[in-house]
Amino acid sequence: MYINGAKGGSLIRGFLGFLTASVRWKFLTLLNLSFFGCVFITALSAGLLFPCPLYSGARPTTEIFPRDAFLMILGIFFSNLVLSAFIFVTLPGIVFFPLSIILLLFRAVLWGLEQYFSPTWLFLVSLPTLVLEGEAYVFAAEAGIIAGVSWIKPRWIYPNEDVSRIESFKRASKECLRLYILVAVFLFLAAVVEMVTISMI
Repeated sequence: MYINGAKGGSLIRGFLGFLTASVRWKFLTLLNLSFFGCVFITALSAGLLFPCPLYSGARPTTEIFPRDAFLMILGIFFSNLVLSAFIFVTLPGIVFFPLSIILLLFRAVLWGLEQYFSPTWLFLVSLPTLVLEGEAYVFAAEAGIIAGVSWIKPRWIYPNEDVSRIESFKRASKECLRLYILVAVFLFLAAVVEMVTISMI
């Protein structure tokens, strides 16, 4: 029993090693593979369930946003940053860290279905936006996971330090702010590309 328990504990520690500071990028890579892989698999799977893609033409998105290009970019950017990234992906993970992963993959499924039901030309045109915006949500998910784990098990984030939950959460919050700089950069670039895409369709 003790040996089995020790092996189980080693496996858990090995998995949680992805959350330590020294291998953050490995965990980020895993999130990227999971997210974009899920988009791709969902789009392929939809072909088995819905042999004939349903497409009713481009949606009139130009009527939703202001005509001014700069206001349009700001509208897309802040909507994605506050609602799609922070409230939908990061905030639930702060409360319970697995939720960031679950909601990230849920968004990937929705995107996969959306891409399947779009014509090939529209998929190709929107692909740069999908990559930039998707990468932003991956960073947002990692921020939620780090912040969520920090107050539940500080040693999973800072294994070689004896820190309290409050101190761990404060340090993790600073790290999340740095991650959100990347989130903001990717989302702003995605908003610019999306504005150009909308003008093309």
